[in-house]
Amino acid sequence: MAGNTRRIVAFPLNGNVYTETLYAEVQRRGVEVVEGLWLSGWLVRNLRRTDIIHIHWPSFLYSVPSSPVRTTVRLARMIFLLAFAKLRGAKVVWTAHNLYPHDTAGERWADRLGRKIIVAFADLVFVHGQSAGAIVATELGVHASQLRVGHHGHWVDVYPNTIGRSASRARLHVDLDEYLYLYIGRCRPYKGLESLIAAFAETSVSGRLIIAGSFSSPQYLETIRQLVACTARVELVPQLIPDDEIQIYLNAADCVVLPYRAVLTSGTAMLALSFGRPVIAPNLGAIRDHVGPHSGILYAADVPQALTEALTAIRSLRFDEHAIKNQALGLTWSRLADMLLDIKD
Repeated sequence: MAGNTRRIVAFPLNGNVYTETLYAEVQRRGVEVVEGLWLSGWLVRNLRRTDIIHIHWPSFLYSVPSSPVRTTVRLARMIFLLAFAKLRGAKVVWTAHNLYPHDTAGERWADRLGRKIIVAFADLVFVHGQSAGAIVATELGVHASQLRVGHHGHWVDVYPNTIGRSASRARLHVDLDEYLYLYIGRCRPYKGLESLIAAFAETSVSGRLIIAGSFSSPQYLETIRQLVACTARVELVPQLIPDDEIQIYLNAADCVVLPYRAVLTSGTAMLALSFGRPVIAPNLGAIRDHVGPHSGILYAADVPQALTEALTAIRSLRFDEHAIKNQALGLTWSRLADMLLDIKD
């Protein structure tokens, strides 16, 4: 391919359903996307003047949790490589999936510095929704001229969806008339599972709660195991749910509960909507742009009883599965692809 042809250099391209789905849309338009290597030698040999460097989670470029010294060295390298890319003539884009990396309180100095670096060098910063844009602009000092607002694309037809409600409930041993709350996704402390279990235990309504997802911390897994063991009607499935089995949990569920303590963008909320499931979530970040009265309940994250009340209130509401799914279908990946391909030299 000619050296003056527009190309996306992705950090990363593979290994994440978000990036793979986004770049599939870009590639359908005839634009090349390559997996970048964050190494000076690779960038010197491969980076073109017309390339767009697209970074998603900058902390992976510098963070060494066990070593502040190595983290500092990698932050310096980050400055050098971004400066080199700009001098070469490439454009730099950052998609702000989160305000700061989660669960890294001990490295907050590095994360704050890392954000300052990426914002200083980025030609554009992408966000998912107006609410996320306002937060990023205020907290990170992103100028209006840098900011581009799109929406997280839907997952309809990205994950298999051939097993209906009855078969899904049979697989999970859930009665057809039993109300099923679901948490699905990676299980990390900032996602507030302790609060969910406590709130569920306080409700007087019938039903069951399933928590399904992988744990990266054995200590956190043990904490949740102990809470679940002391709480009736809660089932823990502590494992990565394969892509072809996600449909079983979503189609069996009556609602999806995301009790996050902090969130800017939620791919899991979009996953729930893509399966036509209402969402209970805190009124935070971009979730408020996608979850409304017809697709779930947003509760005040700083009110102690708000989650318990939301778990109870949703039982008296009726949601149209097809309307929720149609709402999700309106959030295509095209806008994000357009934002990338509209970047001028």
